[in-house]
Amino acid sequence: TSIGGHAFNGCTGLTSVTFPEGLTSIGNGAFKECTGLTSVTFPEGLTSIGEQAFLMCTGLTSVTFPEGLTSIRGHAFWRCTGLVSVTVPDSTQLGSHAFSDGTRVKKA
Repeated sequence: TSIGGHAFNGCTGLTSVTFPEGLTSIGNGAFKECTGLTSVTFPEGLTSIGEQAFLMCTGLTSVTFPEGLTSIRGHAFWRCTGLVSVTVPDSTQLGSHAFSDGTRVKKA
């Protein structure tokens, strides 16, 4: 139901991740500095993304978040310079600097 903190930290050869149904949380720094990561598919039922979970994943260009997501913690997608625009559910709480300053965040 969860991916532990720093589980894939620094796996630069990782290019895509499709999370299984039943995943509810992604831990702090779980995919930090996975610079080759270009595609992430989050499942319905995911409720939280930890601090720095995808920090410096510079290859990410788009992400789609599920409706039930309640929190994206601080710096979760910080310095993901490929992300230009993201849409998060209205009910999602965003931690401090969840996205880089140049990323346009829209609530929907």
